[in-house]
Amino acid sequence: MAGPITHFSHPDHELKLRDHYHSTHSCDLCGETIAGSGYSCHRLRCGFNLHQKCATYPEVLTSFFVHPWHDLTLSRAADGSDGDSPQMCHVCREDVPDGAFLYRCAPCGFAMHPRCSRLPRTVRSELHPEHGLAAVSGMGTCAACGKPCYVWVYRCGLCNVDLHIGCLHGPRPSSRGMGDAGGGTGGQATGASQGGALVGSIVEAGASTLINMLESND
Repeated sequence: MAGPITHFSHPDHELKLRDHYHSTHSCDLCGETIAGSGYSCHRLRCGFNLHQKCATYPEVLTSFFVHPWHDLTLSRAADGSDGDSPQMCHVCREDVPDGAFLYRCAPCGFAMHPRCSRLPRTVRSELHPEHGLAAVSGMGTCAACGKPCYVWVYRCGLCNVDLHIGCLHGPRPSSRGMGDAGGGTGGQATGASQGGALVGSIVEAGASTLINMLESND
């Protein structure tokens, strides 16, 4: 069994690896529920917990393609007690749980979920095997589920096909749907009825889908 670790997110105490969590705990870094193993602080009434994977995030992220102009530093989101608007990830546009951590750019105000830092710049998808897809900032219509794509999408510029992050690895829609969708032009995919069984947009999908997709690309 791995020994205790020290982590910048909880510098006051060592964290010990727990093989199994027997009750529900949330990761203090990402805010998601911990299933399986993770790190925890064994100090009485401390209650700090950390996903094993979240412990590998660097404190400072340099030259990430979504925001390459400045370093991004991992720090805790505001708790909202002062009445400020909820924190939001500028990549997937989801709210960030109070007290969870974000990668932030102090000069620009840019903020991003730690999990979104795992997004690959280019991917392959069985839904569009002819070409690779690149992560781009823009809007369009997903060629798999027929729903709008917001902010960051995966796009084939040669074929004008967009796919949601959460739709990259879903079942193949009809060939007509992929051909007629015109992902970047806002056309509706005729495979939308099949797409209803897919994950849908990342805004609707929630955190677990994104994590599963990202881990499949590790």
